[in-house]
Amino acid sequence: MSYLHLKVPPTRDTRLRPCNAYGGSLCNLVDGQKTGCLSANGRSFTQATGCQLTLSMGMAASIPNTVVIYHGPVGCGAGSLALSGQSKESQLARGNDDAVGRVWMSTNLSEVDIVSGGEKKLEAAILEAERRFRPHAIFIGNTCVPAIIGDDIDNVATRLQHRVNARIIPLHCEGFKTRFVATAYDIVYHGILRYLLNGERDREPILRDEAAQIAYEQRAKRTVNLLNVGSMGYVDEVELVRLLNAIGLEANVYPCFTSPEKFVKVKDAALSISICATHDDYFVEHLKEHYGVPYVLNTIPIGTDNVRLWLLDVADFFGLREEALKVIAVEEAELNKALAPLKKAFEGKTAFVSTGEIRAGAQACMLENDLGMKVVGIRAHHYDEFGEIVFESFKGREDVAINVAANQPFEQVNLIDRLKPDVFLGHGNSNVWAAKQGVPTLPIYGPNNSYLGYKGVFEVATRLERILANPNWYNTLGETVELPYKKSWYEQDPYAYIRQDGEAA
Repeated sequence: MSYLHLKVPPTRDTRLRPCNAYGGSLCNLVDGQKTGCLSANGRSFTQATGCQLTLSMGMAASIPNTVVIYHGPVGCGAGSLALSGQSKESQLARGNDDAVGRVWMSTNLSEVDIVSGGEKKLEAAILEAERRFRPHAIFIGNTCVPAIIGDDIDNVATRLQHRVNARIIPLHCEGFKTRFVATAYDIVYHGILRYLLNGERDREPILRDEAAQIAYEQRAKRTVNLLNVGSMGYVDEVELVRLLNAIGLEANVYPCFTSPEKFVKVKDAALSISICATHDDYFVEHLKEHYGVPYVLNTIPIGTDNVRLWLLDVADFFGLREEALKVIAVEEAELNKALAPLKKAFEGKTAFVSTGEIRAGAQACMLENDLGMKVVGIRAHHYDEFGEIVFESFKGREDVAINVAANQPFEQVNLIDRLKPDVFLGHGNSNVWAAKQGVPTLPIYGPNNSYLGYKGVFEVATRLERILANPNWYNTLGETVELPYKKSWYEQDPYAYIRQDGEAA
């Protein structure tokens, strides 16, 4: 698999051949993905999608003691303005008392720079970042404009590396290069593996005596890499570490909110544990290939079924199945007791889930199997080979509408109008549209709320109960807000603009 000899990793479009335009049954989606035919699907009309730059830089900027440089027009970094406070809060929660929030700069390319080139501005920004902040690493986020005009950010990084102490990490995250924003995760992991992790050999701690070396190696045999994601708050990390500790394992959490100098330990772990294949497959495959660290990548621990699967996968690797089964039995018994008084609120209620493919499938499973709700619709940002296992329980369910779409609110509002769910679970942008249709909404992620593990099941259940008990605000929105779609659109097939298998528009 190795792509580390390349300056730029392949996009998801070519590496995994996923699908980002689909509407129909789950069986056809799974079969189509296996044959590869759905990767050619598209739309004759596209209303909105995402930009991998924002996702890449958000992930990079979460790493403390680094500076992020947006190489492009200043507007490309506007999204960081709203996230600085959240970043600082997240670092403080993880024990970084020196947290300063996100540190980012922009080369602020002008119309003149587009003609004459922006490499000199990038050089100046790198040197200024070193002078002002003395960071451990400097991430360069290449935007669309310099990529189009041909600025060579890799050459700039190479020329300046001997002049700065910070590790310079070029990230080729130009939004126009891929249809799948999840490529953004690969971009950042590629930079970490190629420029940061490989460069840390000279910074590894030296163990002074044989006893310390033996103790370190023994500890490593029971230490795992727990890989977090952007949509995973600190409270979720605490819950998963608690479960891993309960079966006798230690965990180091990477990459978000972890200082760069600690990344060297990722090579010494006995196992890498992903909570989302969409986020981590590129990283764990390279860790296994280059450093011999095996991995678990099956599912995300949302809902009792997937928490059980996730924990047993980890336990089986270490021969700890019996210990894990004991923990699971106690946890599930306590959870079922806590959920019992809440379940009445969910009787006869329907739900619609819209998020990334792994989370969408697991969250839908949790709503049905743990809470007794009926899922009537699932929207995934994209679909690839990793989605099948988390959608397993919905195979053959013709009563569940399956839509693959990154945003595309025009399709969502049509589906919501047809299915009329009692509650909608999605990201902020999706939730806005559902709320304006009068549907109570629950964010699929919040940095200060629990979603993963057994604690996550209970907290999602309590929040859903409160929302369903008092939907008046959403009712008022639905009655007073007018969406920008004609009545005729709601009468059409919601998938009318999806082109199957590359057919003409």
